[in-house]
Amino acid sequence: MSEEKEVKYIFLADAFAEHFQGGAEFTTTAIFDGGIEYVNEKNKNEDFVLGKLISEDLTLDILKKYKDTHFIIGNFHYLKDEHKIFFCKNVSYSLLEYDYKLCDYRSPQIHELAEKKPCDCSERVSGRLNAAFYSYAKNVWFMSNAQREYFLENIPTLKKENCRVLSSVFDRRDLDFIKSIKDNKKDEKYLILGSDFPIKNTQGCVSYAKENNLEYEIIKGLPYHELLIKLSTSKGLIFQPLGFDTCPRLVIEAKLLGCELVLSDYVQHQNEEWFSTVELADEHMRSRVKTFWSHYE
Repeated sequence: MSEEKEVKYIFLADAFAEHFQGGAEFTTTAIFDGGIEYVNEKNKNEDFVLGKLISEDLTLDILKKYKDTHFIIGNFHYLKDEHKIFFCKNVSYSLLEYDYKLCDYRSPQIHELAEKKPCDCSERVSGRLNAAFYSYAKNVWFMSNAQREYFLENIPTLKKENCRVLSSVFDRRDLDFIKSIKDNKKDEKYLILGSDFPIKNTQGCVSYAKENNLEYEIIKGLPYHELLIKLSTSKGLIFQPLGFDTCPRLVIEAKLLGCELVLSDYVQHQNEEWFSTVELADEHMRSRVKTFWSHYE
């Protein structure tokens, strides 16, 4: 972070896209990168910068130094409890919520699979602390309407007016690349995400393809643009997670590239109006950075 220029907002997260290429990390980084352009244009202030920090590097000394700065916090699994408490008492902050960190497993369904009982994390110290962490935030940004409703139902102290639905956020250059390849000729294959996480249900998707006589290919670990090109030449995507998936980027990318979608009910954004057509989805994705930053002018 700059010692010479004003740091008006600090992004704090377990990781950014340069550390780990996951959906949450891509979205947090897209908001950060888009903010540099958008906020500076609005402020016309050459001395304005955005700070960036990973959770494990945060200290109380840093928090005290920047306690008058607004923090924008992504995934916070590695954020210490003492830091959450300090935030609640002393710092203005917003949260980007990608999953369900009310639960120790970050998913009520994973919790039930692991412990053979419904999630009871709200009764644990960790759950109560995280509930307070959400409740003291200036804004909590959710990835889908269904996710937002779940949090409002399960945290009585969470203020409805502070809870906003953002969706996943894309870098506009990636959206331009997607648009440039969306008319590629498609084969008859359905893609299936290869994942080591049981909740992603790779084997269940394979079983579905076999039962329905669908030609399929499992994809795993492809560089991002190679993945997009693979999607652009594939007939469809089979994605049937076994637990809540708030707004999976892979599904959005497949939609924008004209793929047929075979989804489970746990894909939470699939019935939102913006996802009903390719045109609306593209328009919605291109508006996300502005939608976010307009609340911080």
